[in-house]
Amino acid sequence: MEKRDAFFDNAKLFLMILVVFGHFLQPFANDHPIYNDLYYFIFTFHMPAFILISGYFAKSGPKPIMSLVKKLLLPYIFFQLLYSGYYTLIGLQDSFSFDLGIPQWSLWFLLSLFCWNVLLHLINKYSVKKVLIGSVIVALLVGYFPVFDRYLAIQRTLTFFPYFMVGYAVPKSWIEKLKSYPKKWVALFLFGGLFLFIQGNDFINKYWVFGSKPYEDYLNHPLLGGPQRLIFMAAGLIGIVAFLLLVPKERHFFSSWGKNTLTVYLLHGFLVKGLRALDLDFEISSLEVLLLFIGSMLLTVLLSSKRVGQWIKKGKQVLQPSL
Repeated sequence: MEKRDAFFDNAKLFLMILVVFGHFLQPFANDHPIYNDLYYFIFTFHMPAFILISGYFAKSGPKPIMSLVKKLLLPYIFFQLLYSGYYTLIGLQDSFSFDLGIPQWSLWFLLSLFCWNVLLHLINKYSVKKVLIGSVIVALLVGYFPVFDRYLAIQRTLTFFPYFMVGYAVPKSWIEKLKSYPKKWVALFLFGGLFLFIQGNDFINKYWVFGSKPYEDYLNHPLLGGPQRLIFMAAGLIGIVAFLLLVPKERHFFSSWGKNTLTVYLLHGFLVKGLRALDLDFEISSLEVLLLFIGSMLLTVLLSSKRVGQWIKKGKQVLQPSL
């Protein structure tokens, strides 16, 4: 059995903490300009980093479609049903509706991950370089076509596909250099520049970083959508490099928690959406933002536990025989 790379376990754990924290912070992002800037700063790179890492671990080559169906589509269907029922129960939906074409909240990632792995089969016909360049061109163009919206997460899938291809294409030697690069201050410099870029952009809204809407839905000048998206792709890559520079490469007591980040991703929404359903209308202080971050860490650790992982594994075993 191949030994796990502690560097990537650590990276996924820290990224998942940022994902959970970002989702908890969202309702309060407009309470203070600094919260708003922090929210968009996190969203600029945390999911792109997850996607790049997913592409990096696809280096073994395109996987059989049936294997992808079992690993990604079945959990998508299961959690789509589960979240649909839950949203009805807590009042986020007026009545129960089950639509596989419109992913519930964070479930777009499962659907997109399936599509990225399927699209990876293009390297059997074209070079990796051509597929990477093509993915960037398509990501810039797709925003000009309103027909590609939330349905099957097509807009988001094509928008973020370049990060997956970058992860696939990046040489392992580059990652090794990042691991051992001694000048960690470079990461702080890059993060500082990225934060100032976010802070100085007064027109930014969530769809700039979500990639889930066509340009005309969130830009006053849709024709500028392509260049804007290209700038944010570059910003995302800068954030990813800065983040990876700071990730410890050694195995620590917390490293094993990084194995179960998909479990955390799928389950944390029940608490996040449950709290949002309460429609609490109040502003939070800087101390409470810190407490939100600590709570995000604790929830990530809890959902990363072996017991929760075994529960998810049993659920998969129930689903997969149906194929």
